[in-house]
Amino acid sequence: MRTMTAVAYDIRFQIKHGFYGVYALVCAIYVLLLRFLPQSYKEKVALLLTFSDPGALGLILAGGIVLLEKDQGVHDSLFVTPLRLREYLLAKAFSISVISLFAAWAIHMFSTGMPAAPFRFSIGVLLTSSMFTFLSIGVVARTQSINGFILLSQMYSLPLALPLLGFFGIGPDVLYRIFPTEGSLVLLEAAYRSVTVAETLYATALLIVGNASFYLWAHRSFERKILLRIGEGGAKG
Repeated sequence: MRTMTAVAYDIRFQIKHGFYGVYALVCAIYVLLLRFLPQSYKEKVALLLTFSDPGALGLILAGGIVLLEKDQGVHDSLFVTPLRLREYLLAKAFSISVISLFAAWAIHMFSTGMPAAPFRFSIGVLLTSSMFTFLSIGVVARTQSINGFILLSQMYSLPLALPLLGFFGIGPDVLYRIFPTEGSLVLLEAAYRSVTVAETLYATALLIVGNASFYLWAHRSFERKILLRIGEGGAKG
């Protein structure tokens, strides 16, 4: 129940600060861009946008929100409530993943049509966005400025972009199979091609491991760098 209350708070916070409006504009630009592309390139570019979009949204939006909360002193009052850190983190991941999902569907529906495998496609978007959200929170907890956050977030997220080399046929595929974002590409490709059950399980497992790893890192970073500084040991997950 507290998690859903936190989700509702996050959504109101995002609307209040104009995140929804800005992202609606970004999606409209994406759709307009895809409409002017030749049909032979449209699917590949749409997939790339869908791959980068949840990652960018989770990375930038989560970081921006936490920085705003830090500047406004939100954490000082938020964590004197019964809210636990794990609920706070899960709420952030859920609220931002939902925006990513709506954006991904809007991009595809208005450019290439209904994804061939809607469920696999949606799982790919949700798990990719939540993973980058946890990564972003782990980074932003360790920084004090927007410039520091941008620099560190790019450094930490760069390795996750390596599977794109495999997508373009650069290097052997086996090199990229340990990266969780390889799972993202597999599930997002379900929008256009048949993805087997084995591929689906493999891709989902990669993303779950990635989410779990970044969640634990975000939890530890936030606890040590933010909660301990406001003296709220009771807010530990």
